[in-house]
Amino acid sequence: MTARSFTHRIKVSAVAMAIALSLGACTSTTTTTETLMSGAVSTTQAFSGLTLSQSQYQELLSNADADSRFPAMILLARSAIVARDYGTAAGLITNMQAEAITPLQRDESLIIEGLLYMHQGKTTDALFTLNKVNAATLPSAVASYYYQLSSNVEFNLYKESNRIEHLLQSCNDKITLLGYVNDDAKKTVAIQTVQQLQQLPASELTVQINRATDRTMQGFIDFALLDSSKSLKLKQQLVRDWQKKYDNHPLAFAAENIASGMAANSNMSAAGTGLDSMGTAISLKEGDRLAVLLPLSGRFAASVGEPARLGILAALQDRNSALKVTFYDTNRMTMEEIASSLGQNGTNFIIGPILKPEVDALLATNIALPAIVFNQPASSRDGLYYYNLGPDYEGALAASKIFHDGHDRPVVIAPESTRGQRAVAGFTQVWQQGKAQAPVTCRYADINTAPAALTTCPLNSADAIYINATASDVIKVRSVLPDNTPLYLTDRSYMGLNNSSGEVALSGAYLGDMPWLLTDSSLKQDLMATLPKADTQVQRIFASAYDSINLAFNLETLSRDKSDVLHGVSGDLQLGPNGLIEMAPMWVQLGATRITGAPSATSAPSTPNSL
Repeated sequence: MTARSFTHRIKVSAVAMAIALSLGACTSTTTTTETLMSGAVSTTQAFSGLTLSQSQYQELLSNADADSRFPAMILLARSAIVARDYGTAAGLITNMQAEAITPLQRDESLIIEGLLYMHQGKTTDALFTLNKVNAATLPSAVASYYYQLSSNVEFNLYKESNRIEHLLQSCNDKITLLGYVNDDAKKTVAIQTVQQLQQLPASELTVQINRATDRTMQGFIDFALLDSSKSLKLKQQLVRDWQKKYDNHPLAFAAENIASGMAANSNMSAAGTGLDSMGTAISLKEGDRLAVLLPLSGRFAASVGEPARLGILAALQDRNSALKVTFYDTNRMTMEEIASSLGQNGTNFIIGPILKPEVDALLATNIALPAIVFNQPASSRDGLYYYNLGPDYEGALAASKIFHDGHDRPVVIAPESTRGQRAVAGFTQVWQQGKAQAPVTCRYADINTAPAALTTCPLNSADAIYINATASDVIKVRSVLPDNTPLYLTDRSYMGLNNSSGEVALSGAYLGDMPWLLTDSSLKQDLMATLPKADTQVQRIFASAYDSINLAFNLETLSRDKSDVLHGVSGDLQLGPNGLIEMAPMWVQLGATRITGAPSATSAPSTPNSL
């Protein structure tokens, strides 16, 4: 069967499944309604975080009185820029410039014009416009926004040109920004400054520290040098000298962390920076150019690339999408070649890659386009969102479910393997957050001797047991488990729908997995007809790729309200910290011959998990 006929059939069966794109009605509208009714907007509010939709900001402008009209236009223009409605934004900027009465209003219109140019990729025009602003006279809220924007523009110019003066000016803008933000945000800005400086080799940093005349900048460069060392012991030696030289420096907290044996950015708040970030989530919109990066040839094509490609094509067909989609084979092109191509052809959004080395290679290109990838990157950045399909996330989901079910004394059983260790670590991380204590864990090296190895495990005192192992392993381990203790399983133990012998052996156990895997449908039958040998992992990749399209179209909405939910075939999806796409699985109880009991979704864990 060709991919074309497959996607045609999949479109019809998707409707039959009634898996509709649906956002949860969890958003509180009290503040929104009051603001729209009052129509009063201040300059400070004009440069605060965006919390409403573009249509709501349009209504706000319509209701604004004479004093609020200008700041309301700023909010609407910013909202239009984030939504990539550049025509509306340009018209509003023209109106602002025509209506500007005070020097401050003129400067504010220039700031928004610079923002528009930056989002359009006209970085030189953005800098030229921002240089017209009289930054010394800006109120605090406007100055904070200006220096964030100016820093981002300068850094983008550095990435385009490799001219060091742009990187240094970006860092100088961040240092100035420190005077306008709260204490938590200061820590974030300071670490970001170090990370930018570390884009330069140590030899260049040494040159720049000798050229710098500002003591604060010298401290940042000196810290970037010492923090780049791979040896913690050497870092600790160097940081003691640094602390003597740079008293009361903005990086004092980071130096203390290193002196204590931690990473420089340890103990920083994960809740946010308090900044009006330029990294607001940008959704796909119809007519955009989408790049899909997958291994379409080579050893991973059949098991990874092809199911992801089919999932994406199916979702696009279901939406009758007008996206301009280009598939890139990551086995035939380097990530640098792909990134160069994307920068030249006006690509708006990236989906993929899947393999972890390719995800990190994409991140290393410093391409700033929004992206959804299928593996955890080595570091986070604004606009990069990732699925975690690894065993640590399985363990985290099991811990969340067991905690939700009211148990206090779980025992975790896993094999002595890297996968088992990661599952145990994921479970432990989430359980400790809820109960402030580690769960009991029991490991076995060989499944053939597992029953004997578990004789010392305190199974009789457990009120719940989680096993991360294959179904065949679980069946062997179950022989030594207490009959009445609830047993929880996740992806690793799923054998496929209608596996009668396995379901009988695991009867009564709770299994958490993607709704796509735990339910049958004509859509699923079409996939299996196309890929008859598709195992459960192939199916998970298909489902995640399918959902990535709908997720990309709704990123702005989901990022605005982190409690909002997208109901997908892979589970209920939410945006978690640092770009994690949290997936709440379906939980079912295995019956004698079929999966029985009412399915239930449990919230995904709120902590990021390593992959």
